[in-house]
Order: sequence, then structure tokens, then C-alpha cells
Amino acid sequence: MTKKKIVRSLGVVAAAAGLVALSNPAYAAGDVYKGTGWRILSGQGIQSLSPDPYVIKIVKPTASSKMTAAQARTAESQLRAQLKKSAAQLTSVTGTKFTVAAGYQKKVTACSTAPRHVIAVGMDHRPFMPGHKPGTSQAHPCSASGNKSAWGGWIWMDSEYWNGDWHITPYRLQNLISHELGHSIGLDHANVDGPDANTTADRYECVTNSSKDLPVLCSPNGGHAMGKGGSETRGKKYAGQYTKWDIAGLKALKANFSR
Repeated sequence: MTKKKIVRSLGVVAAAAGLVALSNPAYAAGDVYKGTGWRILSGQGIQSLSPDPYVIKIVKPTASSKMTAAQARTAESQLRAQLKKSAAQLTSVTGTKFTVAAGYQKKVTACSTAPRHVIAVGMDHRPFMPGHKPGTSQAHPCSASGNKSAWGGWIWMDSEYWNGDWHITPYRLQNLISHELGHSIGLDHANVDGPDANTTADRYECVTNSSKDLPVLCSPNGGHAMGKGGSETRGKKYAGQYTKWDIAGLKALKANFSR
């Protein structure tokens, strides 16, 4: 049996994401589940990343995406390009091979029937559930019940990014794609209560540095120079690339598998 958690992310402006709470699995001795600027979805069934390869496949857009044929082609091209970049960085950082397959994957709707180590990425109009909130994408990561490793799952990107209904700059969209992919393999939101000390990890309240970088997994959407006052030039230069904090979390996921 597999377990899933729904993780929501937003385009540019949106409300803070909610998390679905599920039963906590037993923790493995020696595993590490959080650190500065990163957190693993351990409480939701994912504790590690397998050394076996993962394949990312795109779900062919349908009429429900509310995109024209031309918009769908543009969306797929941009999505595939960033997924390949993210896959290359994930492979380099973790040593686990990630590839983006040609062709299309059938729509995946349940962890119990999700193919092993396949991450299906689709585009649909306001896929956020519940509520179909505009400008919102959603990741559904699954876990292997035996060893609590990332099983795969599926991601829905809001087609409004491409049909003109929701404005998002290209480099923010690249970060968003990497953000959702990070969720699908076991990274949680990196938000923590900040200087306001209001006991709540608010939107964009994440660790940062002098360059105003935020973890890509910062909610609702982080990345290099994505903090207030960050340089657009830096943001574009490192668009879609995981930051040092995300990388630390990815390495911890992989290390947990062998403990």
C-alpha cells in the first residue's frame, strides 16, 4: 500500500498552501529529516530517495486545459525544457538518475496504481483541489510502504500560466516547475517562523542570504533572488536551479536510503 500527501504551490501571488495530515510512519534510526532551509516529507510517508532511476513523463494536454493547440505546444516545450534541466541537476546532486522521457504518460490519479518511480506531469485548468484556485499548481507525491522511499506520483501545473489567464514571468515559472518536482521526490516546504515570532511560518518566510535567495521549496514559490529586493538578473541567471538549501535536503533524502 502507498500513501500520499497533497502539496500545493502557487504562481506569483496566492494564499499560503495547506497540507493534508496523514499518519506518521516510524522513523528509521539515524535518518535526518530537516535542516537549515529544508525539510523532508517524513511525516507523510517519504523518508528517502531510492538509488534506482526515476523517469519524468508528460501527460498530454486535453480540452480541459483550456489551451489552444498552439498554447499547448508552447507549454509542453517550456515544461519539458525545464524538467530536463531539473532532472540533470537532481542526477548530479543525488547520484540517482533522473530522465525526462519522450512521448506521453497516462493520467495518474492514485498512488495505489501509480507506476514505480514515474513522475507524471500534466497541465490542466486550475487543478488545485479543493477549490480550483487560480494560478495554483499541485504535487501529489507517493511513498513506498516498504522502505518509505519516494515512489513517484504526479504533478498538475495550472494551464493558466500559458493561456494568458495568469501572469507569471518565465524565470518564476521555471522555479515553480522545480518546486513541484522537489515535492514529488520528498521535499516539503521550507518555511519557518521568522523574526516576527508569531509562531506561524508565513508565506515566503524562509532562510535567506545577502543575495536574497530563498529555497526553491519555500512556499508559495522560492528560488535564487526570490526574496524581497532580490536581483532580477540573478533570478533569471539561476532560474529553476535548486539552491544550496534544497541541495542539502536532496542529499539527506539520498543518504537516508542507506541508513
